[in-house]
Amino acid sequence: METRSSMSRSLHINRDLEKLEPYEGKPSCTVLRGEEGSNALDLPDRPADLEQRNGRAVRKGNTVKLWGGNVVDIVIYGTEKTLDAYKFNLLKNKQMFINQINNGTIAVRRIDEDSMDEDNGMNFAEFVAILSGNTDLLNKAKLDNRIMQLEKEHAIFKKERIRAEHKISANRQEIEKAERFITQVNADRKYITAYTGERTTLLLNLPQATAEETGRELHRMAKTYRSEAYATIGSYMGLNLLVRSEYDFSGTFDRNTFYVEGRSGLKYRCGVSGALPLGFVESAQYPKTTLDKLPGIIDTQRKKIVKLQSEFPTLQEIVSRRWSKADELARLKQECRDLQQRIDESLKEAERAPLSSQEDIDKAA
Repeated sequence: METRSSMSRSLHINRDLEKLEPYEGKPSCTVLRGEEGSNALDLPDRPADLEQRNGRAVRKGNTVKLWGGNVVDIVIYGTEKTLDAYKFNLLKNKQMFINQINNGTIAVRRIDEDSMDEDNGMNFAEFVAILSGNTDLLNKAKLDNRIMQLEKEHAIFKKERIRAEHKISANRQEIEKAERFITQVNADRKYITAYTGERTTLLLNLPQATAEETGRELHRMAKTYRSEAYATIGSYMGLNLLVRSEYDFSGTFDRNTFYVEGRSGLKYRCGVSGALPLGFVESAQYPKTTLDKLPGIIDTQRKKIVKLQSEFPTLQEIVSRRWSKADELARLKQECRDLQQRIDESLKEAERAPLSSQEDIDKAA
């Protein structure tokens, strides 16, 4: 009697084609370069082995495209009502964990088996159903696959709705925060506009200095000051001038940043980075330059509010949307329950049949 390995070898006898190396020394896993198909007479222990074996025929390098229309047939042999069904069931359970848990594609609590061919191949559950000889099992496998797809779509739909709800809440909080910020900046602007005193930069340690001397002292502070706490170094129009050291993630000193503290408690940074201008006179005028940018800050916050408000219609439409496939999912679940009940009844009848046959034999004896 010819064994599977010898049968597999006989498929490739007297062929003037280049052989690839056997996979793990199994002759039945050898595929020829230029082969128009792959015939698998045995089943490996791992899904990856089966994919690897089939991949030898479908991956780049197979010259079948030169004469075979670039089409490769993958043939897997199985016998009904044998342990082949058990073997495919083992492959199915293994592939559940390998392809879905490792890839992070599980959107529901149930595990779905993937297809052997991601385009149009059969999955292992369908092989189990076919080899069992019970068409109800095949229909249930297809129903389970469709139900799983719908449940994934439903989970994605719910995630999008929850994300939209959270986005609406976050936008409202951002709008309220921006409105409060605008109110505080407007209060500082009113104070600045109404201020009638002298508008010069006064340092605590140089109260009578010229603009150049003030700028030189500010540059000295920028080089020597080291503290993450805000320190008051002077005043401008009755507003405090502050300095603070910034450090990087490793704890190394980066730079000193200078601020003007408004009556509202907001701290306005000098320029973009907080660093002083290069010139001494320009450095002494940094409070005035910083406060002149308040109208632009208000405009930026108002544009932010308008942008956040423009997102509400789309987000609210997502929140109020109803999933269109809910009825289909409920119907398929009911069909699956009915089919499962019919399968259970057929199994019970199959169990009772051998007992009845044995009783008839006993009576005849």
